[in-house]
Amino acid sequence: MIFYCGCVHREQNEDSDRTPKNIALPIVKRDTTLKHIYITFDDGPLEGSEDIDDAVRQEKINVNVFVVGEHVLSDTQMKNYYKLYENNPYIEIGNHSFTHAHDHYKRFYLKPFAVVADFQKCQTDLQIPTDYARLPGRNQWRLKNIYYNDIRSGASSADSLYRHGYKVFGWDVEWQHDGETGDPIQTVDQMVALIEKKLNTRTTMRQNNLVLLAHDEMFRNGWEESELKQLIDKLKAKGNYSFDHLSSYPN
Repeated sequence: MIFYCGCVHREQNEDSDRTPKNIALPIVKRDTTLKHIYITFDDGPLEGSEDIDDAVRQEKINVNVFVVGEHVLSDTQMKNYYKLYENNPYIEIGNHSFTHAHDHYKRFYLKPFAVVADFQKCQTDLQIPTDYARLPGRNQWRLKNIYYNDIRSGASSADSLYRHGYKVFGWDVEWQHDGETGDPIQTVDQMVALIEKKLNTRTTMRQNNLVLLAHDEMFRNGWEESELKQLIDKLKAKGNYSFDHLSSYPN
């Protein structure tokens, strides 16, 4: 009986010797750093503004819109779209000028004093509640600790707006669109990848903060099927993205 038990003991040891030892696998650490996304829309109100209003209410995310005075006052429908923005608690409204330079940017920026007057008219006529401004056709920043120009044209106008009390915001990433159809150019997956790359390589204006530029007219085909909803859902799924107003932008 004792001999039998010894055999069993030796067989177990032999089996154990043939069993691969546990190998420690590398631990992949998930990035849990909170990233702040500021989704901004330019040129509104336009066709698509009502879908943006509906989108942010359903998704309960904060966004900023930069509006054009002439667009708001062009007809009753646009005035109603602007009222939607005014009454939406998830939307902060900023100033994108009264005329949008009539799309003649270089000529517009030759006279900085006229640019300031154009913004002031938009501010007064629309009673815009913030002091946030974005220059038409220019990615230029003027905040307390941020000074940036994409090109020289418009720099003096940005300086003048800042001296008159405006906080001038540019953007870190643009979701481009077709000028004729309004359709987004980059796919949703391309935008997610671009946003993550900018944040991970720390090439945004402020680390862990990213300002995204889009346009109202890009999202006029209904919310449920829109690329904007897909983008928001994919970013939400990351678990460490916060959608914030520019009023909380670090500076």
